[in-house]
Amino acid sequence: MKDLHGKEVVQSEFLKNFPDTRYMGSKRKLLPDLHKIFSQLEFTSALDAFSGTSSVSYLLKSMGKAVDTNDYLRFNYYTAKAIIENSKYKLSDEEVNEIIKFNPDKDNFIEKEFSDLYYSKLECRWLDSAMANIQFITNPYKKAIALSALCRACIKKRPRGIFTYTGMRYDDGRKDLKIELADHFSEAVKMLNASVLKTNETCKAHNQDIMGFKKTNYDLIYLDPPYFSLKSDNEYSRRYHFLEGLVSYWDHVEINRSTKTKKFDRPDSLFTSKNTIVTAFEELFDRFEKSALVLSYSSNCFPDAATIKSLIKNSGREVELIKIDYVYSVGTHSHKKDNQSNKVKEYVFLGL
Repeated sequence: MKDLHGKEVVQSEFLKNFPDTRYMGSKRKLLPDLHKIFSQLEFTSALDAFSGTSSVSYLLKSMGKAVDTNDYLRFNYYTAKAIIENSKYKLSDEEVNEIIKFNPDKDNFIEKEFSDLYYSKLECRWLDSAMANIQFITNPYKKAIALSALCRACIKKRPRGIFTYTGMRYDDGRKDLKIELADHFSEAVKMLNASVLKTNETCKAHNQDIMGFKKTNYDLIYLDPPYFSLKSDNEYSRRYHFLEGLVSYWDHVEINRSTKTKKFDRPDSLFTSKNTIVTAFEELFDRFEKSALVLSYSSNCFPDAATIKSLIKNSGREVELIKIDYVYSVGTHSHKKDNQSNKVKEYVFLGL
């Protein structure tokens, strides 16, 4: 790997240990480019404000930074707690076996509500059991690993890895769809355990609306907000509502029973409307006025590069724009891998 000046640099642990992912919007493939950018900046503390899979947070942690993460979706928060805030704890084989073992005293909420929507009745029954067993874990970091692994298992077992449709009509015969949920779970725990990275710096995971985030004294803030496009929905809760409900056993969300998918209503966000997204950027840039900004955005989304550069400049920062060639390939859409419409520029704005 080379830095921005063409010099060879040692590859960081993130390339070796961070779990692969099928999560929409993940920056995992861009980590080498982001590593080059971060390596040229002087900072010790950082906030990953829309952490998602926590891949960028993991990169920053592996670089020895004190990293805080934030995501409004709770299932993403648990991933961050498992591998960013946590620097020590792992799930043992015995604990994994206890979670996998059928619990006859479980509740039957998932079996009753979701049988044959996304998984079979037997698979839903197993999920009820696994969730009941996870509640006996007292260590918050081990519990976070278990919940994150369970979500990962659900994504791997689901055609296209999303929950915007019911049934199995996108079953393309992939090997992952033939593997039992329990086996996916065990494998996910191994990957998450392997990604637990010891560090001397304190890292913290948050589950908040970034627009109301109180702590602002970071050297650097990394922003990867939902990309707004008139051609697609940028609301992640619609795609992953089942996982979001699962981690609290639907205790913190309310199912909208008028919907076939049994999702919950979309939370309010300034980033989901063309009329408010510019205001959202302005508020964020002002909220973290003392921090250097690194902002990821796409060339095929609104607002355009010129507008974003202007907004950053208006916040009192010097602006630099780095353009990276990028190809989107989501889920099982193999027929779209060579589609020119998927080829975009990934913009990285530096506000210093």
